[in-house]
Amino acid sequence: FTPLYKEAARSRRRRVGQCWSIDETYIRIAGRWCYAFRALDEDGQVIDVYVSPTRDTAAATTFLTQAVESTDVTPSLSTTDRAAIYPPALAAVAPEVKHIKGKMEQQRIERDHQHLKGRTRSMRGFQTLPCAQVVCAGHGFMRNLRNGFYDLGVGCGDGQLPQAPRLVRAWDELTLAVATA
Repeated sequence: FTPLYKEAARSRRRRVGQCWSIDETYIRIAGRWCYAFRALDEDGQVIDVYVSPTRDTAAATTFLTQAVESTDVTPSLSTTDRAAIYPPALAAVAPEVKHIKGKMEQQRIERDHQHLKGRTRSMRGFQTLPCAQVVCAGHGFMRNLRNGFYDLGVGCGDGQLPQAPRLVRAWDELTLAVATA
């Protein structure tokens, strides 16, 4: 159901920022270590997630191309770790981007990986790459929804009755949108 909900919420997503932190983390798929490429903007919004069996320039280029196409935003500033895969990928996708490499600049996204790791740790890994892609992308979507990066779940009710949490109201709006589509 994740792709349906993401598509229903696409028009209500707030614009992604211009400063991106890009990194990858390890996840286990069918007993093999694979890589989940992730990007955050300066406000902490998960921009995109891409799962790949390899950690190379081609995978990084695919991820960055997918992120730029899905958001219609090309970053003006990008921070990465010192991995050699990112400079050629950024040059191919966004040649005008200012690229900063370093450990200190990556602390926010490294900490954010722990939310994904904590969620997937209890699952005992994934069996297929497409399953891992859907779950990891869905996790990023739910984090964005919970943190208010979608204009969903606001302005409901009459003010006299106690309101359900924003995430519940947003989920109800999305369910209605998916059901009527």
